[in-house]
Amino acid sequence: MEEPTIARARDGSDLAAKKPKSAVVEAKVEAPASGRPAETPDPVITKAKTTVAAKLEDPASAEFGEMKRASRKNTLGKSVDTICGRVKGKKASGEDTGDRPFLYLVTEDEAYVVDGPANSAAASAYRNICSS
Repeated sequence: MEEPTIARARDGSDLAAKKPKSAVVEAKVEAPASGRPAETPDPVITKAKTTVAAKLEDPASAEFGEMKRASRKNTLGKSVDTICGRVKGKKASGEDTGDRPFLYLVTEDEAYVVDGPANSAAASAYRNICSS
């Protein structure tokens, strides 16, 4: 190997040779962010979020909290694939709706967001299916 001369050190030619190494270092710094394995979202959860958000006045404002998927029995004893959870959103006026419970029926692709009195159909369905 050839020793660097003083002339090369003064004119920066040795520094130029080191630049590719710094580019490699930069690539290594960025690699963990792009090298993370991509999480594949559950398509059923994605569909549930879309369907529930569509029930809100401002679907783009939907923020989902706790969500649980489970098979439950309906009143007829039939197994029903459901997702129970909570969603926050905004009204068209921009006012927060607060944290509200929802029920999503997977097979039927139907969502019920509790937005009314405790004896409403959505509230009853949520209580009956998600509270057990």
